[in-house]
Amino acid sequence: MDKNKLNKELNKVIDYFQSSLSKIQTWKASTGVLEDLEVYVPSWGQMQKIQALWNVSLMDAQTLKIESWDKSVLPHIEKGIYESGLGFTPVNQWEWIMVKIPPMTQERRQEIAKLVKKELEEMKIRARQIRHDFLKDIKTDFDNKEITEDEKKQYEKELDDTIKNYNKKLEEIKEEKEKSILNIN
Repeated sequence: MDKNKLNKELNKVIDYFQSSLSKIQTWKASTGVLEDLEVYVPSWGQMQKIQALWNVSLMDAQTLKIESWDKSVLPHIEKGIYESGLGFTPVNQWEWIMVKIPPMTQERRQEIAKLVKKELEEMKIRARQIRHDFLKDIKTDFDNKEITEDEKKQYEKELDDTIKNYNKKLEEIKEEKEKSILNIN
């Protein structure tokens, strides 16, 4: 069993989980909430990702400032943000766009906490799939007589322990995000 490969695969799951949670809106502004947004630019005739059109920065805890490389696309960016379904109302300031992050209600906080739990379950499923793949490799090595039965049991135990530890890390990340969502301060 290649422990480095296992850790690498599981670290990808954790990195993906942290990245996806960074995009979930909390009560304060975060540049990550617009990261995956694509906007149609008619003069270019195609959809464009955020990085190609603008720079997002924080003005304060509740406000994002969007500065475009090309001022002619500001109306398209404004329209794209408004139609994104994120619940933001962008305000075009002619040189840049301001996006106020609306305060969250307790009900909305609960909904977002449920989204975080759902995302956690998906990550645990990915970890189980990785575990399943490594168990198949261990079984194949055993069947090909590359490892003994004792080694097989040892590798299976190490695999289960590693998966358990990564699941704990995922739980800790989820709990931290839930705390930030449910904290009303």
